[in-house]
Amino acid sequence: MATSLIQLAKKQREEISKADEANLQAVARAYAVMYDRLQGDVDALMLVIEQLDAPTSAEIKRLPQYKRLMDRAERELDRFEIYLETVIGSAALTAIGLGLAHSEALVNAVAGGFTGLHSSAMKYLLDYLKEGGPLYKRLALLTSGTVDKVIQAIVDGVGQGFNPRKIADLIRDAFGGGLTDALRNTRTVQLYAYRDSARANYMATDGIVTGWIWWAELDGDQCEACTAEHGSIHDLDETLDGHYNCRCAALPYIPGLTDPEQTGKDWFDSLSEQEQAAFMGQSKYDAYQNGSFSFADMMQRKENDVYGKMIAVTPLKDLIGE
Repeated sequence: MATSLIQLAKKQREEISKADEANLQAVARAYAVMYDRLQGDVDALMLVIEQLDAPTSAEIKRLPQYKRLMDRAERELDRFEIYLETVIGSAALTAIGLGLAHSEALVNAVAGGFTGLHSSAMKYLLDYLKEGGPLYKRLALLTSGTVDKVIQAIVDGVGQGFNPRKIADLIRDAFGGGLTDALRNTRTVQLYAYRDSARANYMATDGIVTGWIWWAELDGDQCEACTAEHGSIHDLDETLDGHYNCRCAALPYIPGLTDPEQTGKDWFDSLSEQEQAAFMGQSKYDAYQNGSFSFADMMQRKENDVYGKMIAVTPLKDLIGE
């Protein structure tokens, strides 16, 4: 594959990463503001717990301070959920525009003369972006899921006799789980919309692009599953079903012009034994060296309720049958 095409793809990745980071920072700031508004209610509950002698979780749940915290948490999370839907919708539209523009540039860097699709129709072609679709159903679980974790944190903390400071830490961590899920969905929907838009453009080239190439950034931070897929050629009716937060891209496959020069296994084979062991982990590396599994076996596909099939790293116990 031409070096110039890879260089262009890397430059494009920086652009989508910049847009992604801006959205993630906005979501994180909004979540922090939301939690700050709840901090007083958490402190009030901890103050009462501190004054009680070995309280039970049932006693805690009867406290007005507990009920106030739960009511406020539900209202605040509901508000954040509405905000998150808006951010994700806007981020997806931006990603669609970038995906179409970038894929058009990649094709023209090799073949020339291609005018890509318009972004206006793309949103309605992606099932996970449809109103009432699986993504929005997942986002609708943010409030209930986070509140349940907060309740469990309080029950566990009281049950184990933790002091109020420790319980407050558990509550903060429980809320943190909601933020992690929000950030993960924000990033993933952008990346999926970006890649799916690129593939749609490739399909509109009237046979110039006959497939796409799975391209991972082989910087050592990529996962084993993406490494196993790197350099593989796929038909245009196949999707790049990456994992959550997957950074991989679909480059245009034009026979004779964009043939991949390196696979993920080629990259792995170029590493030293120490580097290979560090990448896989010593136990998995030893099993690989013993012929217990092939390089391609490190990737498996699992069903996801939002995006359909998603790749995942195959655990060692599955690779060796234990």
